[in-house]
Amino acid sequence: MTQTIACTPGETSLVCSCKQGMVSACVALAGDDARKAAQVLDEVQDALEQASRMEGKDDENKRQQLQAAADSLSQALGSSEPPQCNGQEHHLISRSIAKRLSKHPTLKGLYKPRDPRFVARAKDEESHCGYQEWHRKVDEEVINWLDKYSNATPKEFMDKLREIYSRPEMRARFPHGF
Repeated sequence: MTQTIACTPGETSLVCSCKQGMVSACVALAGDDARKAAQVLDEVQDALEQASRMEGKDDENKRQQLQAAADSLSQALGSSEPPQCNGQEHHLISRSIAKRLSKHPTLKGLYKPRDPRFVARAKDEESHCGYQEWHRKVDEEVINWLDKYSNATPKEFMDKLREIYSRPEMRARFPHGF
């Protein structure tokens, strides 16, 4: 990933700077225009997902900048987590999963980004702090499942989430389940 997220004509310098990974700009943007900040967060997370799929080709420094931007935007947009992320809440319906759900033939309209009905508390900072690689892989797995099962019912979707979060490595991160 040698390029950053492109700025579009008419965007403020604050929006553009946030897209380029400037944490201070992201925090300021979230305070000034939460709706735009949420849109930028979606773009940043999409870029991170794309970068994670292009392993070995991405610029690690730029990925880290985008990760910092995503983390700061998430926190500034209402995360109740402490700055050190100990025991961070994990939203099973991430923005990227919600985006795919919004286009799903049978599940659209039933879930929203960071849906408060589906939250798990992490054991500690190592278990969950920001949009880590394991988190991106889980999101990718869920999105692939949604693509494969276009006629899935809400029960089948919940069963899939339960299957993922009952795996030993996920139980270690989220010992109380969801």
